[in-house]
Amino acid sequence: MNLESKMRGLTLGAQVLPLEKVSASDLGALAPLVGTWKNVDVPATAISAGWNTISVPGQDKGFVFEVIPYTETLTFNPVVVQAGNRGPVVNGQQVEQMIFGLLYEQQIISACDSSFCNERGFPAGSTIHVETGLFLNLGQPNGGYTIARMSTIPHGNSLLALGSSVEVGNPGTDFFSPASSIPTLLNGDRITQLGYSDQIIGNPQFAPFNQVNPNAFLESTLEALVGTGGVSNMTVIQMSTDTPDANGGILNIPFIQTNVNATKMDATFWIEDIVDSAGNPSQVLQYSQTINLVFPATGSAQPVNWPHVTVNSMVKVPETMQLQQKFQSLDVMEGLDVTQGLTES
Repeated sequence: MNLESKMRGLTLGAQVLPLEKVSASDLGALAPLVGTWKNVDVPATAISAGWNTISVPGQDKGFVFEVIPYTETLTFNPVVVQAGNRGPVVNGQQVEQMIFGLLYEQQIISACDSSFCNERGFPAGSTIHVETGLFLNLGQPNGGYTIARMSTIPHGNSLLALGSSVEVGNPGTDFFSPASSIPTLLNGDRITQLGYSDQIIGNPQFAPFNQVNPNAFLESTLEALVGTGGVSNMTVIQMSTDTPDANGGILNIPFIQTNVNATKMDATFWIEDIVDSAGNPSQVLQYSQTINLVFPATGSAQPVNWPHVTVNSMVKVPETMQLQQKFQSLDVMEGLDVTQGLTES
């Protein structure tokens, strides 16, 4: 039996489609993401639109709290991935799921030139995070999930997050829920040990940035961008690895599992159509992501859940805006043969 026959027996096949072979409707809420995004310009006092807060093991009270301003390049590749899945036959009809998705690549560079950042090993210009994966628009969704994100990180993590999207008209600028950098016990309770979070709450490392609630910086950035204008329309994509009714989750290599275990990720992407004070329209991508990191028990200390929060506000690189406009104007065209590229075995 050749590989083509084997593949047909298991799935509907998978293929990579050039842009002209799909339409915006195939990607649903993901369609506006096509292109390359970079940080918005912010006032010089704010250093950067992108911010990372993370606690890592250390001597002082068991942790060191790091705040790192960063720049980012986030590319959603215009090469679209299509895949199909077969389910059972119900009432004489084969249940099928057709998935369209975008390959993405994320690179984050430190914009921090403080002595603390230099001493900690992430001086300005150094790469502090890379990530690749897929954002998927799920046809025939199960459990209400219409969006999936599959990510790989070279620290030794891979994840599957599931979620959905919603359209919101005229949302204002105050729709951001808080994102906390404060540690908790594993059950979510506050840590009552005196002084445990002092370096987070009482020691701001960068004056313009609210390190206790990083999402506050997203709101102030959006307010500065729109001025007396506003947000006319917004697509909100929410996703989480914490899906008890599904199989979302994070997998870690043994070293991470033992020492600083990544247990959960929650992320929200806001794709905003804005008009500034001068009446100029544009589109902004903002996101907030929290990954729960668990330090193991040491001595009499209990395991602690440490939020690793990243936020950024981004605009699309101009040449890729033209690509998106071309993409959205295309009609649906017949896809390539699902067996293209398969060889006999």
